[in-house]
Amino acid sequence: MAAIDTIVVLDGIMHQKEDTSDVYTQDHATNSSVYSQQFHIPLVYKAARVIYNGAFDPNGGRFHYRTKLLRTTSITTPTKTANQEDAWLALTPPAIAESSAFDTSASWDSIIAVDVCQSSVNANTTGIEIIVQGRKEDTVDEWVTIVAVNVLAYAAVAVKSDFTSQEAVGQTILSITNPTAGKLHHLGKFVFLEDTATINNCEIAFVVECGADA
Repeated sequence: MAAIDTIVVLDGIMHQKEDTSDVYTQDHATNSSVYSQQFHIPLVYKAARVIYNGAFDPNGGRFHYRTKLLRTTSITTPTKTANQEDAWLALTPPAIAESSAFDTSASWDSIIAVDVCQSSVNANTTGIEIIVQGRKEDTVDEWVTIVAVNVLAYAAVAVKSDFTSQEAVGQTILSITNPTAGKLHHLGKFVFLEDTATINNCEIAFVVECGADA
Protein backbone atom coordinates (compact mmCIF):
# COMPACT_ATOMS: atom_id res chain seq x y z
CA MET A 1 0.00 0.00 0.00
CA ALA A 2 1.33 3.41 -0.95
CA ALA A 3 1.91 6.04 1.72
CA ILE A 4 -0.81 8.54 2.61
CA ASP A 5 -1.38 11.17 -0.10
CA THR A 6 0.79 9.43 -2.69
CA ILE A 7 0.42 7.27 -5.76
CA VAL A 8 2.96 4.89 -7.26
CA VAL A 9 3.49 4.80 -11.03
CA LEU A 10 5.28 2.28 -13.18
CA ASP A 11 8.76 3.11 -14.57
CA GLY A 12 9.11 6.59 -13.11
CA ILE A 13 8.25 9.96 -14.63
CA MET A 14 10.22 11.22 -17.64
CA HIS A 15 10.09 14.92 -16.75
CA GLN A 16 10.30 16.87 -13.51
CA LYS A 17 6.85 17.87 -12.28
CA GLU A 18 6.19 21.10 -10.43
CA ASP A 19 3.74 21.35 -7.53
CA THR A 20 1.34 23.12 -9.91
CA SER A 21 0.96 19.95 -12.02
CA ASP A 22 -2.30 17.99 -12.20
CA VAL A 23 -3.42 14.38 -12.64
CA TYR A 24 -6.53 13.42 -14.64
CA THR A 25 -8.35 10.09 -14.44
CA GLN A 26 -11.85 8.62 -14.78
CA ASP A 27 -13.91 7.47 -11.78
CA HIS A 28 -14.36 4.00 -13.24
CA ALA A 29 -12.70 0.61 -12.88
CA THR A 30 -11.69 0.42 -16.54
CA ASN A 31 -12.56 3.68 -18.35
CA SER A 32 -9.44 5.78 -18.80
CA SER A 33 -8.83 9.49 -19.39
CA VAL A 34 -6.07 8.40 -21.78
CA TYR A 35 -6.33 7.02 -25.31
CA SER A 36 -3.12 5.72 -26.91
CA GLN A 37 -3.15 3.85 -30.19
CA GLN A 38 -0.93 3.14 -33.18
CA PHE A 39 -2.17 3.15 -36.76
CA HIS A 40 -0.41 1.48 -39.68
CA ILE A 41 0.18 3.67 -42.74
CA PRO A 42 0.17 1.56 -45.95
CA LEU A 43 3.32 1.64 -48.07
CA VAL A 44 1.52 3.38 -50.95
CA TYR A 45 1.33 6.70 -49.07
CA LYS A 46 4.09 9.32 -49.19
CA ALA A 47 2.86 11.34 -46.22
CA ALA A 48 0.51 10.94 -43.25
CA ARG A 49 -1.28 13.24 -40.85
CA VAL A 50 -3.92 13.20 -38.10
CA ILE A 51 -6.92 15.50 -37.71
CA TYR A 52 -8.22 16.06 -34.17
CA ASN A 53 -11.87 17.00 -34.55
CA GLY A 54 -13.07 18.85 -31.48
CA ALA A 55 -16.24 19.90 -33.32
CA PHE A 56 -17.44 16.30 -32.98
CA ASP A 57 -18.33 17.23 -29.37
CA PRO A 58 -18.54 21.05 -29.52
CA ASN A 59 -19.42 21.42 -25.84
CA GLY A 60 -16.82 18.94 -24.64
CA GLY A 61 -13.92 19.57 -22.31
CA ARG A 62 -10.33 20.41 -23.21
CA PHE A 63 -7.92 17.64 -24.10
CA HIS A 64 -4.20 17.27 -24.81
CA TYR A 65 -2.86 15.39 -27.80
CA ARG A 66 0.46 14.25 -29.27
CA THR A 67 1.38 12.63 -32.60
CA LYS A 68 4.46 10.57 -33.50
CA LEU A 69 5.68 8.82 -36.64
CA LEU A 70 7.58 5.54 -36.15
CA ARG A 71 9.46 4.32 -39.24
CA THR A 72 11.47 1.40 -40.57
CA THR A 73 13.60 2.73 -43.42
CA SER A 74 15.45 -0.46 -44.39
CA ILE A 75 14.45 -4.12 -44.38
CA THR A 76 17.81 -5.53 -45.52
CA THR A 77 19.28 -4.65 -42.15
CA PRO A 78 16.29 -3.45 -40.13
CA THR A 79 16.77 0.26 -39.53
CA LYS A 80 14.32 1.89 -37.17
CA THR A 81 14.61 5.59 -37.73
CA ALA A 82 14.31 8.13 -34.93
CA ASN A 83 10.79 9.37 -34.37
CA GLN A 84 9.30 12.38 -36.06
CA GLU A 85 7.18 13.92 -33.33
CA ASP A 86 4.83 16.80 -32.64
CA ALA A 87 5.00 18.28 -29.17
CA TRP A 88 2.06 18.00 -26.78
CA LEU A 89 -0.68 20.49 -27.61
CA ALA A 90 -4.00 21.40 -25.99
CA LEU A 91 -7.32 21.77 -27.80
CA THR A 92 -10.66 23.00 -26.49
CA PRO A 93 -13.75 22.02 -28.52
CA PRO A 94 -15.18 23.03 -30.90
CA ALA A 95 -11.69 23.75 -32.25
CA ILE A 96 -10.15 21.46 -34.87
CA ALA A 97 -6.43 20.80 -35.24
CA GLU A 98 -4.13 18.79 -37.47
CA SER A 99 -0.74 17.24 -36.89
CA SER A 100 2.32 17.83 -39.01
CA ALA A 101 2.35 16.17 -42.41
CA PHE A 102 4.82 13.37 -41.69
CA ASP A 103 7.06 12.21 -44.54
CA THR A 104 6.69 8.45 -45.12
CA SER A 105 8.11 8.39 -48.65
CA ALA A 106 11.35 6.62 -47.65
CA SER A 107 9.78 4.22 -45.17
CA TRP A 108 9.14 0.52 -45.65
CA ASP A 109 6.89 0.54 -42.61
CA SER A 110 5.21 3.55 -41.03
CA ILE A 111 3.19 3.78 -37.81
CA ILE A 112 1.35 6.87 -36.59
CA ALA A 113 1.18 6.87 -32.78
CA VAL A 114 -1.58 8.97 -31.26
CA ASP A 115 -2.06 10.00 -27.63
CA VAL A 116 -5.22 11.86 -26.59
CA CYS A 117 -5.88 12.72 -22.93
CA GLN A 118 -8.73 14.39 -21.10
CA SER A 119 -7.44 17.50 -19.34
CA SER A 120 -10.65 19.10 -18.11
CA VAL A 121 -13.41 18.30 -15.65
CA ASN A 122 -15.99 19.03 -18.36
CA ALA A 123 -17.49 15.90 -19.92
CA ASN A 124 -16.67 14.70 -23.42
CA THR A 125 -20.12 13.17 -23.88
CA THR A 126 -19.83 12.25 -27.55
CA GLY A 127 -16.05 12.00 -27.58
CA ILE A 128 -13.27 13.24 -29.78
CA GLU A 129 -12.90 12.20 -33.41
CA ILE A 130 -9.46 11.19 -34.66
CA ILE A 131 -8.99 11.01 -38.44
CA VAL A 132 -5.78 9.40 -39.77
CA GLN A 133 -5.06 10.28 -43.38
CA GLY A 134 -2.49 9.50 -46.08
CA ARG A 135 -1.36 11.32 -49.21
CA LYS A 136 0.07 9.64 -52.35
CA GLU A 137 1.22 12.82 -54.12
CA ASP A 138 4.41 14.75 -53.40
CA THR A 139 2.87 18.21 -53.21
CA VAL A 140 -0.85 18.05 -53.98
CA ASP A 141 -2.89 18.09 -50.77
CA GLU A 142 -5.29 15.33 -51.75
CA TRP A 143 -5.60 13.46 -48.48
CA VAL A 144 -7.35 10.10 -48.15
CA THR A 145 -8.83 8.91 -44.85
CA ILE A 146 -7.27 5.64 -43.70
CA VAL A 147 -9.25 5.32 -40.47
CA ALA A 148 -11.52 7.49 -38.32
CA VAL A 149 -12.30 6.67 -34.69
CA ASN A 150 -14.31 8.27 -31.90
CA VAL A 151 -12.54 8.13 -28.51
CA LEU A 152 -12.99 9.25 -24.89
CA ALA A 153 -16.78 9.36 -25.11
CA TYR A 154 -17.93 9.28 -21.48
CA ALA A 155 -20.99 10.57 -19.68
CA ALA A 156 -18.83 10.98 -16.58
CA VAL A 157 -16.42 13.90 -16.27
CA ALA A 158 -12.71 13.37 -15.73
CA VAL A 159 -11.46 13.85 -12.16
CA LYS A 160 -8.51 16.15 -11.41
CA SER A 161 -6.04 15.84 -8.55
CA ASP A 162 -3.16 18.15 -7.62
CA PHE A 163 0.53 17.49 -7.05
CA THR A 164 1.59 18.63 -3.58
CA SER A 165 5.33 18.95 -4.24
CA GLN A 166 7.91 19.01 -7.00
CA GLU A 167 8.82 15.52 -8.25
CA ALA A 168 12.15 14.64 -9.86
CA VAL A 169 12.76 12.79 -13.11
CA GLY A 170 12.57 9.01 -12.52
CA GLN A 171 10.41 9.31 -9.41
CA THR A 172 7.82 6.54 -9.05
CA ILE A 173 6.20 7.78 -5.81
CA LEU A 174 4.26 10.96 -6.50
CA SER A 175 2.79 13.21 -3.80
CA ILE A 176 -0.86 13.92 -4.61
CA THR A 177 -3.53 15.73 -2.58
CA ASN A 178 -6.25 13.24 -1.51
CA PRO A 179 -5.61 10.66 -4.26
CA THR A 180 -8.45 8.38 -3.17
CA ALA A 181 -10.96 11.23 -3.35
CA GLY A 182 -9.40 11.95 -6.74
CA LYS A 183 -10.39 8.40 -7.82
CA LEU A 184 -6.78 7.32 -8.35
CA HIS A 185 -7.53 4.17 -6.35
CA HIS A 186 -8.75 2.57 -9.60
CA LEU A 187 -5.44 0.81 -10.19
CA GLY A 188 -3.97 -0.63 -13.35
CA LYS A 189 -4.96 2.38 -15.46
CA PHE A 190 -3.18 5.03 -17.45
CA VAL A 191 -3.58 8.60 -16.21
CA PHE A 192 -2.58 11.95 -17.68
CA LEU A 193 -0.01 14.10 -15.86
CA GLU A 194 -0.41 17.69 -16.99
CA ASP A 195 2.61 19.92 -16.46
CA THR A 196 0.93 23.31 -16.33
CA ALA A 197 4.30 25.12 -16.45
CA THR A 198 5.79 23.43 -19.55
CA ILE A 199 3.32 21.72 -21.87
CA ASN A 200 5.89 19.44 -23.50
CA ASN A 201 6.68 17.99 -20.06
CA CYS A 202 3.19 16.48 -19.90
CA GLU A 203 3.16 12.69 -19.91
CA ILE A 204 1.16 9.52 -19.41
CA ALA A 205 1.69 7.28 -16.38
CA PHE A 206 0.38 3.89 -15.23
CA VAL A 207 -0.87 3.79 -11.63
CA VAL A 208 -0.03 0.66 -9.61
CA GLU A 209 -0.66 1.84 -6.03
CA CYS A 210 -2.71 4.52 -4.30
CA GLY A 211 -2.45 5.69 -0.70
CA ALA A 212 -5.22 6.82 1.61
CA ASP A 213 -6.18 10.47 1.93
CA ALA A 214 -4.76 12.51 4.78
